[in-house]
Amino acid sequence: MASPTFGAFGPLIGVVYVSSTHCRFLIYSTKNAEVLTFHEIKLRQIVHNAGWLEYDPLEIWKNTQECIETAYRSLIILEINPYDLVAISICSQRGTTLLWDKSTGNPLCNAIGWNDCRTSTLLKTILGNINYDADYLRHKTGLPLSTCFSALKIRWLQENITAVSDAINEGTCLFGTLDSWILWNLTGSNISGVHLTDVTNAGYTSLMNIHTHQWDAKLCKFFRIPMQILPRIRSNSELYGYIIGGALNGLPIAACIGEQPAALLGQLQTKVGENVCIIDDSCFVLLNTGEELIESSNGLLSLVALKLGPQAPASYSLEGAISNAGATINWLKQGLRISTEINSNDNVVEVLSTFLGENSMISSSCSSGMLNAECGLAAKRSEITFVPAFHGLYAPYWRYDARG
Repeated sequence: MASPTFGAFGPLIGVVYVSSTHCRFLIYSTKNAEVLTFHEIKLRQIVHNAGWLEYDPLEIWKNTQECIETAYRSLIILEINPYDLVAISICSQRGTTLLWDKSTGNPLCNAIGWNDCRTSTLLKTILGNINYDADYLRHKTGLPLSTCFSALKIRWLQENITAVSDAINEGTCLFGTLDSWILWNLTGSNISGVHLTDVTNAGYTSLMNIHTHQWDAKLCKFFRIPMQILPRIRSNSELYGYIIGGALNGLPIAACIGEQPAALLGQLQTKVGENVCIIDDSCFVLLNTGEELIESSNGLLSLVALKLGPQAPASYSLEGAISNAGATINWLKQGLRISTEINSNDNVVEVLSTFLGENSMISSSCSSGMLNAECGLAAKRSEITFVPAFHGLYAPYWRYDARG
């Protein structure tokens, strides 16, 4: 429980942050937003087939607990009163999809990563029934039909995992993105777990109506997903519940937000026209459009960016997404053994023409001699075009079938 008086750093806020690569718990001073301490654990990514990406939900929960406990102990070592913690928030990658049994609290399957593209065949079938119009639902969701959003992942799990279909029939199945899973466990799992999500994570499922900020019955019917498995949708800033057990027992969970909107807020890009670019394994560019919801005709996503309270107006964003950015560098290093260290030779960083011809991108390349030595290929730099479409192409093309 929080202390009635506070130390030199004032009230402290904890943040559970689960990205696509790491689980972290960070503790901030509210006086100056300084990170006082944190602990992180690298996430194990499970790849059974090309284009697939999974996570072990129990491992994520275990890592979350370890990060919280370790950061808490670090406060004591730093002689900062841990009782100065007044609340925590949850920030996570969007779109990663998980189903679990509410009676046992156990996952029914591994979590499917947001950029997993196993649903390509299912998407092709659906598109075939609607004249291949990827924007068929955009007026309701703000999104094109794509493998990266949760709806198709839920449908795939229903059709391919017996434990999932059985739990749905028995009424014990719950769906959540990673924020919901962590919240459920922090608040007591199958004993007293709270089944909620926030508007930014819900908006990345293709099941939320972008205008009402609630689950849409017609969207659920379109994807054949039972509405009873869905968590209730909340704003980004309100009381979600209280932590049960562990070092932070009794502490309120007072905020929840998706990773990319969190960057927009964290960089204080809260005015119309302000923007942020996030580059890690993937890349996202978000433009704040304020209270105006703009439907893109150029392949961008229209999403809720922020809703800072139950009665607060929503701010929207236009978002461009690239599935593979930093992950491409790792692929070049591990797959082709190409040096990607800047200035390691005069050919490392080049401007290469993309498949559009006129446009260009910064990418790693190598001399033809390096290619011969390392890759067994004979090619000149000018002949190389590298399109990192390991999970298809996202904005603005939304080509689930593209590979590179």
